[in-house]
Amino acid sequence: MQKKGEKSMAKIKPVRIKETEYGTYSLHFTNPSGKMRRISAGPDYQHAQRLASQFFNWLVEAKDPEFELEKMQKLKTDRSITLRDFYPIFLKRHGIHQSKNMRSSYHYCYKNICRCIKFVDTPIEWITIGDTLDYLNLRLENDGVCYATVNKEASFIRGMLSRAVEWGTLENNPLQRLRMFRESEKRRVDLTPEQAFELINLLPEPHAKIVEFAIYSGFRKENILSLQIEQIRFHDLTPTGEVKLIVKGGRKETFPIGEYAVEVLKKVIGKRKKGFVFLNPKTQTRYVSIHKCFNVVVRRLNLTVNGTKLRFHDLRHVFCTWLLKQGVSIDVIRELAGHRNRATTDRYATLNRLKLSKYLSYLPEIKSSNRLDAEAS
Repeated sequence: MQKKGEKSMAKIKPVRIKETEYGTYSLHFTNPSGKMRRISAGPDYQHAQRLASQFFNWLVEAKDPEFELEKMQKLKTDRSITLRDFYPIFLKRHGIHQSKNMRSSYHYCYKNICRCIKFVDTPIEWITIGDTLDYLNLRLENDGVCYATVNKEASFIRGMLSRAVEWGTLENNPLQRLRMFRESEKRRVDLTPEQAFELINLLPEPHAKIVEFAIYSGFRKENILSLQIEQIRFHDLTPTGEVKLIVKGGRKETFPIGEYAVEVLKKVIGKRKKGFVFLNPKTQTRYVSIHKCFNVVVRRLNLTVNGTKLRFHDLRHVFCTWLLKQGVSIDVIRELAGHRNRATTDRYATLNRLKLSKYLSYLPEIKSSNRLDAEAS
């Protein structure tokens, strides 16, 4: 003998999905009043399947799917949030796990978006690729920024919407197929050891040692300026060492450092046991920036890359270029540099970074960089 619930459920007809002649889908069902109904489900078959499943659940509960769908859509509209509303949520749930530099980058992008009131106050489910391109083109035309800058902001917006989908605030990311602008030629840094020596020789201390260490370690500027003695371990049996860093994405990773980098660190640290490695002599704490002094010397030596002045970040490229010229595999260089995008992570995840430290001995010595010894004598 069937129970009452089972008997009533057996009378419920399934919700059918049919394709229309226009390439869209429609749902066919019988509502609780016994009337045959048809409702459009759009061009996405998977969406139609999810909607059909939801309709069937409503029918089991003796609810009218059309009325429930209308109520759900109204509730969704009432609760819709804009980019301005979503940014604090994004920072709290995602940004907290990112590095300080990455959070600064988010804030820079968001501050620029806020200048376009129409865009930043649009409900996120209404944002389209066309709206985003309009905003990016305004940035290019009115602010004269380069393609790399607008691509960075486009990635930021798309990333926020991806998190919104992940957290259930948005059904799908409308910018998933947004194509980035084609950027200009990549920077090709070809600094010679002799030019590096000239640069270091003209810089005051400890700026000179910061630059020398940057070339020999390949570390990013913020990692160098915020480096503390407690993060470093010198090896007893070899003239090498290792450093624990917080890299992009907030990950903690250990990187090897070669003989030349260790030599710089030992002379800078001296007998100190803790604190920042590179101390500002005026404030006795870490440097916030060394760009002013660095740029003066770069302009004096006329060091350029692709027609523009050498940047501090280009020293990281010098590290990679010198290793590549010495015949070190690109696989090894990417691992030593800590590149971790989706493509490279899958390919190089099996490499043990600490075991790659032997390749750091391939770096050429900056000629006459024994200026440190000369100073001591």
